[in-house]
Amino acid sequence: MLFILGICFGYFLIFPIVFNFLLSLSDDLFMNFFTVEKYFRFLVNMTLPFGILFELPVVIMFLTSIGILNPYRLQKVRKYAYFVLILTSVLITPSDFLSDILVIIPLLFLYECSVLLSKVVYRRKQNTVDLGVNN
Repeated sequence: MLFILGICFGYFLIFPIVFNFLLSLSDDLFMNFFTVEKYFRFLVNMTLPFGILFELPVVIMFLTSIGILNPYRLQKVRKYAYFVLILTSVLITPSDFLSDILVIIPLLFLYECSVLLSKVVYRRKQNTVDLGVNN
């Protein structure tokens, strides 16, 4: 479900901004020629990464459940994670402030959701371990 949400986010919000930005670059300087194949390849290359990025909470939950990550480690590296997410969003959007913000906010929100979900998974895992020790 998150993958579909990411695809929709990329398609309905980011793709039009990027596509219009690229079209605006050609004002009177040169002509744009599109083929269906290149248009759809560009569309897939723009939307698929958002589908993958929106899977971040699921990946974090899985890594927490198998013991690779814990919520405390995620909180400890929060500033580095923010830096990587902001850098990623700036690199995949055109160079205007609005599109950067439109991508940064959901990515940071997904990271914070991942931390919260990691806490839930970690507590359940700790409770299961505690119940196993008590028996």
